[in-house]
Amino acid sequence: MKKNEIRKHYFLDKYVIISPKRGKRPHTTKICQEDPTVSKTCFMCPDAKRKPVYEIHDDKGNWIIRVLNNDFPALSLDNKYAYGKQELVVETPLHNKELHEFPIEHIKKVLDVYSERYESLMKLEKIRYVLVFKNEGGKAGESISHSHSQVIALPMIPPMIREEILAIDKYQMEHKSCPYCDIINDEKKSPRVAWEDANIFALCPFASESPYGVWFIPKRHVRSLHDMNQAEKESLAHAIKYISAKIESLDISYNYFFHNSIEDCDHHMVLKFAPRPNVWAGLELGTGIVINTVPPEDAAKFYNKGTKKKVLRKKKIKVSA
Repeated sequence: MKKNEIRKHYFLDKYVIISPKRGKRPHTTKICQEDPTVSKTCFMCPDAKRKPVYEIHDDKGNWIIRVLNNDFPALSLDNKYAYGKQELVVETPLHNKELHEFPIEHIKKVLDVYSERYESLMKLEKIRYVLVFKNEGGKAGESISHSHSQVIALPMIPPMIREEILAIDKYQMEHKSCPYCDIINDEKKSPRVAWEDANIFALCPFASESPYGVWFIPKRHVRSLHDMNQAEKESLAHAIKYISAKIESLDISYNYFFHNSIEDCDHHMVLKFAPRPNVWAGLELGTGIVINTVPPEDAAKFYNKGTKKKVLRKKKIKVSA
């Protein structure tokens, strides 16, 4: 694209400025490199002998993924003033292995653990919303280098989530359809498709707030990760491995987080992947309008580099170009 553009979210009242000339070329962006040496005090390594909340094992009885209580929680079940629960999903016993290096089957097992913990925490008294998320790298808020994710159970529905819920409800009433299902159908022929197979559609969204941002959308309308079948989880594992490896090749930190449907709603589950090469400044913090220096179309080209172009289907709704 030659000119900057102000772009609006598909169905939310949110705006992004796409400005490729404003930032440096993304492949030159680096984050601080961490010391890969195994720490003798890493509480996620097997030698730490921590008592798990939940874990799964290999054929020899050794744990391969385990869930721990967060030792420094912002929320706890015994604090009525900050009620909730925080857990850590230790994705591997190996200190220096990252998510994109895991076998597909292991990533699928990580997804199974996410699903189990989400369902378990949603059953807790007074819990209204559970978020599964990952911080990978210093700019994404990672404080321990051992590969892990987090699960947080909240006693309220966060305002940002509530805003999206209301917008989806409004869309469904007006269009008699799901906005994410429509986005999949509409974007099939767009230059923003990052990855796709029979089960998962990975899209660099039209008004992405994140450089190289990707939404992983199941093609089947599912409410949560728990509703996905094993074939869909395997596809999602493939997509996560592929996209995260691409971002790791740029040495860019990233976050990802699952937006599951809340109770009494029939909303489409989405996994949102947000690389963090830049830092939000005054405009972003003061207005909520983000400047993205990597057009989604360019991000999709990066993800598709070296892969065969896919046959795409007919559009259903319009998206500004």
